[in-house]
Amino acid sequence: MAPGTIELPSVPLKTYPGVHIPLPLAAWVYDPSRWNFDIVFAQTTTMLMEFGIWLREMKGIPLLCVNTTHLVAAYDVLLPEKLSKNELLQAGVHITLRRPFEKLFAGIYNKSDGLVVLSDGLRSYWRECGVTAPIHVIPRAISPEIFDRPLGPDPFTHLDASSGPRLLCAGRHTREKSQDRVIRIFARQIAAKNEKATLTMLGDGPDMPFYQRVAKEEGVEDRVFFTGEVPFTQMPDWYAYADAFVHASLSETYGNVMGEALWCGTPTVAFADGMGVSSQIKDGVNGVLLSPGKGTAGEAEADAAFGRAVHELLADPQMRARLGKGAARVARERCAPAAVQQKMADAFQHAQDHLAACGLRPAVSRPKAMQWLTTFQHFRPWTTVMSGIYLFGHLRPAKKQAKKPQIHPQIGGK
Repeated sequence: MAPGTIELPSVPLKTYPGVHIPLPLAAWVYDPSRWNFDIVFAQTTTMLMEFGIWLREMKGIPLLCVNTTHLVAAYDVLLPEKLSKNELLQAGVHITLRRPFEKLFAGIYNKSDGLVVLSDGLRSYWRECGVTAPIHVIPRAISPEIFDRPLGPDPFTHLDASSGPRLLCAGRHTREKSQDRVIRIFARQIAAKNEKATLTMLGDGPDMPFYQRVAKEEGVEDRVFFTGEVPFTQMPDWYAYADAFVHASLSETYGNVMGEALWCGTPTVAFADGMGVSSQIKDGVNGVLLSPGKGTAGEAEADAAFGRAVHELLADPQMRARLGKGAARVARERCAPAAVQQKMADAFQHAQDHLAACGLRPAVSRPKAMQWLTTFQHFRPWTTVMSGIYLFGHLRPAKKQAKKPQIHPQIGGK
């Protein structure tokens, strides 16, 4: 670890090899004199945030939280696919999971000096949940050293010279990303009208076999290509050599691949999610944004509209050029490292000013009994919830996995 890094005691999560759960298992964790930070930046959606609240109340250290989770859009994927459409079961999950989650974390965020989110939609979501603390919308930055470098060779080597328009969909292959919807739209709305069009599915994940099965069932397995995971440094080439980027996920609080495609000026068609995608695309300016529909009939109409939009985009080079130019311009205005860094610096300064304006009296200046009470109030929920997750992991130990390289291929590949 880098010099100055402090590692909290932790225990391994059996169901997720490589992940450890931080717990206050050593006496020095409870010693307030050990912690002399200027600010706490709580980039986690776990009860570890209680440690940050304790530092704020005990030592008067400003606390800035981060949230990147929109449970409303993703909680149904916790259920098996066949059960995820059951309205009664969904209502039960809403009551037992979503509401307690929102109430718990809204309370935590209100004890901080600010909350950082990735989109205006996520800010509105937490305001509706009762968060009154300052909320800062800060997008993720794009690395110009990777995405502005000269293009490499055409990576679509799986296609022959006679192939037609290239559609690209990228992301982790898990059900909440809705890539199966992209495949069905391609099969039913695009492939039949454009016999040479292809769809390339970039990425990997646990649901890849499911997506491959969908392509086969829809009769387009010879036109939908699964590349697996590719080096991150090659991503600009994939975006640049594609004719259009297609995206159907409704669970994004930001959408990294969307931001990357827009930065590269790739003409994009996507569904409005009210969150990450909607915050990045302005319909007709830097992409095509469509209503996702609701219910079986509504989704079918939305899929048909999506297909028409793709056809129009592929048939109009001037439209692709205009949207691509707008995408690159807007992305650089919002996601250039200097712009994001300035927003983050402003949020840090605002957190310090917020704490000063609160007039908080640190517990270390109060009697020992008050210090012990403060510690108990925040370490108890941290320990209880995280220990429960640790113990739950022993109920279903994960299978042994093959050893992987230390350097992730998306980072270390060339």
